[in-house]
Order: sequence, then C-alpha cells, then structure tokens
Amino acid sequence: MATGTTRRKTRRRAPAPEPRPSRTWGPGWGPSGPTQTELKREQLWQTLIQQDWRAEIVGGRIIVSPWTKRRHADLVDQLIDQLSDVKRENGWKFYQTWAVHIPPHRGDKRLPDLLVAPPGSPEFDENQAYGHGALLAVEITSQDSRTDDLQIKPAEYARAGIPIMLIVDDFSDPRSVTLLSDPRDGEYRSMTKVDEGEQVKLPEPFGVALDTGLIFR
Repeated sequence: MATGTTRRKTRRRAPAPEPRPSRTWGPGWGPSGPTQTELKREQLWQTLIQQDWRAEIVGGRIIVSPWTKRRHADLVDQLIDQLSDVKRENGWKFYQTWAVHIPPHRGDKRLPDLLVAPPGSPEFDENQAYGHGALLAVEITSQDSRTDDLQIKPAEYARAGIPIMLIVDDFSDPRSVTLLSDPRDGEYRSMTKVDEGEQVKLPEPFGVALDTGLIFR
C-alpha cells in the first residue's frame, strides 16, 4: 500500500476590518477626538448620566451632586412660567438636562438648572452646548453648593460666553435674584441684585421684567 504526505491547503484570512469609533465626536474635541485620559473620563461621565446621576466635570474631576428636590424644581417651573411667552414668540428652546462646555479644559461641563438657546445653536458635542451660542443660564442655589452657585459658576459661565446668567437664591435673607450680563475676560461686567417681590428686567433679546415674588411663591 502506497503511503505519502497529504498537504493541507492554507487559506488566507481576510484582513481584519478597521475598528470603527463607537460615536462621532463633536467639533469641540478636534479631528482626533479626545485623548485616552479624556475618553475614560467622558465614558465614566456618560455612564453616570445614563444611570440618572447628576454629574458634572470641573477641572478634570467628575462631581456627582444629589438630584434636585421638589422645591428646587418648583422654582425652575415658576421661572419658566414667566419666560414661556418670549420663548414661544422667538422659537427658542428650554433645556434642563443639557450641559454647557466650560473652557479651557475640553471635557469640563456644567449642568445648569435651565438653559435657553435658539434652535440649532452651536454645540461642543451632543452632550454639551457652547455657551456663546446660548441666551441664558439659570442656577437655583442649593444649601450644599451655594458658594459654587454664587461665586464659582458665574466665572465659569462668563468664560463659556453665556451672555446672561440668572441666580435664584432661595437661602439668602431676604430671598433674592441676581442678574449677570456682559461677559468679558472671564467675568460678568454688569450685575443687578433684587430682593423677593421686586422686578428684574432681562436685557435683550428677552426684554421682559420678571416678578420675583411669583418665582418664590
């Protein structure tokens, strides 16, 4: 019986497909997208957001805050009541869960209690707006973050280029509303503070006077 060696034919494997990014990064990240450090931080932030945590990135650190209480939400709603007409007339958008990019760090972002912006306003990426394209950011003070609300966030929003910021302080005595506008060189050059019961007029393009008594009712 004849014997011999049988050679197996070697199949050539097709080249592995190029890995595709899991998402398209917004223009703020640049053509190369985030660095590995930025990517890990962004992925962790997105995981927290998807799990309904209220998370922000400040100075490259992820800060997780308690979710808003009912009183906090009521104040936002009562402010929205007074802005609804001018919002509808101009076709603007109200956002309560869209972050604002805070320069100079690419991943830094704050989550205002209310953000007003025109439709199609420029965005850093789908998770965060460019402040210069927005119209108004509102912060409602909280007991555990009041210093940030009154001192740190105004500087951040000014750097971001948000033209008007409104701080509703439910813990001052008397309760008060502070209007900040005209951001230049990382600070707001104009400030108006009124006590509960007084009116505060928002500059153009709003041009409406807010009744602070109705905000705090």
